[in-house]
Amino acid sequence: MYATFAFAITMLGVFSILENIKGNQKFSVLKYYMLLTIICFTTSSFLDFLNFSGYSISYYKEISRVAGAILVLNMLFLIVLKKVPKFIIFVEALHLLFFIVEICIGFQFPEIIAQKILFNLSFTHNLFFALSLLIIVSSFIYIAFQLYKKRESQNLYDIKVIHWVSWLLFSLLLLFIFNLTLVILNTLQISTFYYDSIITLFFMRVSLLFFILFRPRFLDDDSIAVSFNDLFLNKSAISFEDFEFLFYKNHYYLNIEANLDDFALKLNHSKEEVLQFVSSQLDQSFAELLNQNRVEYLKQLLRSKKYESFTIEALSEMSGFGSRRSMYNYFNKYVGMTPSEFINTIN
Repeated sequence: MYATFAFAITMLGVFSILENIKGNQKFSVLKYYMLLTIICFTTSSFLDFLNFSGYSISYYKEISRVAGAILVLNMLFLIVLKKVPKFIIFVEALHLLFFIVEICIGFQFPEIIAQKILFNLSFTHNLFFALSLLIIVSSFIYIAFQLYKKRESQNLYDIKVIHWVSWLLFSLLLLFIFNLTLVILNTLQISTFYYDSIITLFFMRVSLLFFILFRPRFLDDDSIAVSFNDLFLNKSAISFEDFEFLFYKNHYYLNIEANLDDFALKLNHSKEEVLQFVSSQLDQSFAELLNQNRVEYLKQLLRSKKYESFTIEALSEMSGFGSRRSMYNYFNKYVGMTPSEFINTIN
């Protein structure tokens, strides 16, 4: 039965790989991580299939689990922070160094087999296992904290990231709690319906594969999108940090006179580069990006009940709209109702 499950996940992984590389599309650094994560899970599942079919392969489980954990963590760091912090890379490098040493002296991850938990590890192995768990859990907590700090962000990218990553972290947390509970129950020799830990591992791989396969489109171009041949060679591309600083942190979209030519001049890039960047980042035109953010800002003003002190026209101008008609058109387009109707929904 396990061999069948492993083969099915392998096929799902192969489909996900083909789905990610089809067409003459450009790849971001984030998408490379996603592709490597899928390849890691697919390879691990195929090796599981061989193992359950009678072809034993030493230490493949340990290697695949460490590689998978690092890839998933770095993928989340890229999504949330748009980079992998240097101290995280340093910790991962140390962890890999210790892992190589441990695996050379016989380290294996503990497993539940036939409702019995196997902890046949030496003191140093147990210490390494505890340290590995601490690093992984601490990294997820750090990512969740960074996500929490973005909760009040007006950046549309941040809002989408918060929703997608929150669901992913919640799913991983449920799996972790479930697995930890079963480990505790098995340690206390309390009988459970759970038979082997490979079931949880299968479920985690499938969940992550589906999250990556059905990810929001904007994640594909979170970083600078370049082709395979141009990777690391493009020096003139706009950085997300520069764009975010000018457009979001300086609230450029609240400027009534905001336009593509002026923004490109302030960003010190050509109009064509800005257009390409905005299109690849959020699949929008520059005008749509301006007005959608203005609508989001106006919604915040209305929620704060500033409409009680200011007229709708004044709030419209504060939000960057040049005319009442323009504001009403875009508000109805993105919210599906007029500002007055929106006010009634929050009272």
